[in-house]
Amino acid sequence: MKKKYLLLSILAAFVLSPLAHADDKSLLSSSLAKEKNDDFSLNLGGRIQADYATYFNNPIEGSAGAKLRRARIFTSGHIAREWGFKFQYEFTDTAAAGFKDAYFTYLGLPNSTITLGQSKTFFSMDQLNSSNDNVLMERPLLEALDAYGDRRMGLKLTTHGDNWMLGLGGFMNALDENQVTSYSGIVRSGTDKKTALSTKSSKTSQSGIYTISGRATYVPVHSEGSDLYFGANLNYTGFGQQNAAALYSTRPETSVASTKLLETYVSNPSSQFQYTLETAAVAGPFSIEGAYVGANVSRRNGLPTATFNGYYVQASYILTGQSRNFKPKIGEFHYLKDIGPGGAWEVALRYDRRT
Repeated sequence: MKKKYLLLSILAAFVLSPLAHADDKSLLSSSLAKEKNDDFSLNLGGRIQADYATYFNNPIEGSAGAKLRRARIFTSGHIAREWGFKFQYEFTDTAAAGFKDAYFTYLGLPNSTITLGQSKTFFSMDQLNSSNDNVLMERPLLEALDAYGDRRMGLKLTTHGDNWMLGLGGFMNALDENQVTSYSGIVRSGTDKKTALSTKSSKTSQSGIYTISGRATYVPVHSEGSDLYFGANLNYTGFGQQNAAALYSTRPETSVASTKLLETYVSNPSSQFQYTLETAAVAGPFSIEGAYVGANVSRRNGLPTATFNGYYVQASYILTGQSRNFKPKIGEFHYLKDIGPGGAWEVALRYDRRT
């Protein structure tokens, strides 16, 4: 039986001016140290994000409280100009402690990048954006349909022009099995619902799981304070014979709440096909974005296909007048520019639906 959930979120955000020129942005600190010459560069930094939530008219989401949402350190840089690297470690259980990014890049091809290691798959623009660059701290509910976590070990190629990009990648397991299980809700053992639920946070086998991931973007309008974006993402995931159960779950858009809005068990999954269609527009301090995701989970033993879908629409207005910073060559938002001594204030509204 299908169930529908609606969630409305409002956020007022204050951004500190020192973050305006950071390569890897954070709420409290970013690049702690930099070293650079013609053939070598090294950045050290991190981020800390805290979450406080209280609820009105909906006690199922739990009591008010605060939690450390993200606490990360990273190092990144370039070697001999044509090679790059990034390693990032997460310390909080809320964001699934362990390595996030752990990859090397080759930059020697014209307008192209080859990435090898643990990096993000192509699920959606909101997922590819840094958590520091998204308007709201939590991503939309539809992110729960990301079949196997947002970061995986693999190889991917991206190429771009001035207003478009194409990406293709192949991914397998993640560096930390517990991290992926906790993040995505995918259970890789258990022959019934009770067993699957009991093992969702335990160490499990990733044998046989793989994903082919692709992305295409186009930006017909791009100028200072004005953007129009369209994007599409396709993902095919094979679960392998050892995957007896899959659990898709999502919580309210705050890390404080432990209650799940949706917890759906799918037995005997063999593969998943998922697609995302998305768009965004920027007009001065106003921006709007949205996405639609569809997912079909094929099952073994003649069982019927499980179908999920969801969408969100989000609008924001920067009260201090800045425009969101869109990068057409990668199809992602980056940090705000031209932040004055008083910082930047922004209000945002998101409408979510997942079935």
